Amino acid sequence: MTLISRLTGVINQRLLAHFLGLSGAADAFMVAYRLPNMLRRFTAEGTMTAAFLPTLSEVETKDGQAAGEDFMARFMGTLGLVLLGLCALGVLLMTPISALQMLGRLAPDLPVLEQLRLLGQVIVGRRVLAPDVALSASLARIMFPYLALVSLTAGMAAVLNLRGRFALPASVSTFYNLAFILFSLACLLLGPEAWRAPERAVHIFAVAVMVGGTVQLIVILPSFRALGGHLHWGFHFRHPSVRLAFRRMIPGILAAGIHPINVFVSQMLASQLPKGAQTVLVQSNLLGELVLGLFAVSVATVSLPAMSRQAAQGDLEGVRDNLGVALRGTAVMAIPASVGLALLAEPIVSLIYRTGRFGGEAAAWTASTLTFQAIGLLFIASSRISTQALNALKDYRGPAIAAVISFAVNILLSMALMKPMGTAGMALANSCAAVIGLGFQVWRLDRSLHRLPFAAVGRGWLAMGTAAGLMGLLVVIGGRAIDVYSFHSAMGSALRLFPLIAVSALTYLALLMLFRVPESRALVDLARRKLKRR
Repeated sequence: MTLISRLTGVINQRLLAHFLGLSGAADAFMVAYRLPNMLRRFTAEGTMTAAFLPTLSEVETKDGQAAGEDFMARFMGTLGLVLLGLCALGVLLMTPISALQMLGRLAPDLPVLEQLRLLGQVIVGRRVLAPDVALSASLARIMFPYLALVSLTAGMAAVLNLRGRFALPASVSTFYNLAFILFSLACLLLGPEAWRAPERAVHIFAVAVMVGGTVQLIVILPSFRALGGHLHWGFHFRHPSVRLAFRRMIPGILAAGIHPINVFVSQMLASQLPKGAQTVLVQSNLLGELVLGLFAVSVATVSLPAMSRQAAQGDLEGVRDNLGVALRGTAVMAIPASVGLALLAEPIVSLIYRTGRFGGEAAAWTASTLTFQAIGLLFIASSRISTQALNALKDYRGPAIAAVISFAVNILLSMALMKPMGTAGMALANSCAAVIGLGFQVWRLDRSLHRLPFAAVGRGWLAMGTAAGLMGLLVVIGGRAIDVYSFHSAMGSALRLFPLIAVSALTYLALLMLFRVPESRALVDLARRKLKRR
């Protein structure tokens, strides 16, 4: 289900690339769209579920399911009102927020300090916004309420995950993407020709975001109610379990809140680069998230409820075992995917994005950034698993401190590398920061669990890395032999790229079995069971 969701997301991004390219309107849309999406990290699946699920498990274990349903309703109702207030505040403050994110567009030829002075004039109304900045603020006002829709959807999905239902929560993004695509195409293809201009099309895409968010909430609501879930609207902070859950969210908000600050500052730095840089960073990051979402998020989603129950029962050995399995299970797919993305960056980007206003130069720019983005995927994936383990152990400060460290490293390295390397330097900075943040989390986990499965995970990573390296050699030789690095139209490139990926994947799996990596046998057995069921 996660794979289908990510693939429909790729179609979504191709649609944006076709109509917007690397224009100023594209940058304005990407900046506006990322505002609610970066904030959802601490109001939705990240911090909220990490504090909500363990608390719900404790209430049900101690006081029964009826008490758990009452807590669930009060928590969700309180969260809903908090989100509505946050959305209203965001809409009111959108002009200075957008101006700060696109600081480099206020006056591109002036130094940063002078741009900050102009920002102050914008805030007090003494200066008119530049066109791209004004467009971004307008789009953000339309899309910002999506934050409330996606956060409530994530809360309901967390309840379904706790009850052992993973397919529907993993597929709600598919409904979002399909609604976005269908609404956008209906307007752009059936509407006037003028609507297809980038400056007009972005407003249609902004409304499509809200349509998609509404659809995914409607899709998950019946299943949530069938499990006894409902919303008791109000501020229920006097309820002890609600208060406990929100108190547990506070350190997590710092941890997850660093992410939106990180993204915010990165976008502000990228605004100092040529037009299109912000879109390139978003597009390359989304391809990285395709891998992370498919493997890391899926494993993390399933492992959190299990590790939470084991930690509540004092079963540290079980938490250790689950952590080791999750780290190896993520790496077995993330490592070859990272190698594939790095070596086949340009043909992959061209196949997905090269259409309409998104030409060859835009594809080459995005691909060069994706190559450095791919370096950090394993460490980002492992960090997400480690964060879930720390949350299960109720160590909410660990992820918060790790996030602060990663943020500082990322910003310092971005400032140092963006001038000589552009967006590729910013992607490399993000990868290096992920390594440092993961190192701190591992140290924190070792303190809490007393013994980590270093040997088992290390052996697995070494075998997987060796197999992926040999696979990469095949990718390079085979890619050159069939000329996969040149663009041959979407169909021509696909007929070269997909067979190469399939052969490389089978080679990687065969090497894993030759090296007797347990996960390879598990993958083969799982595939056999699925085929027998059909």
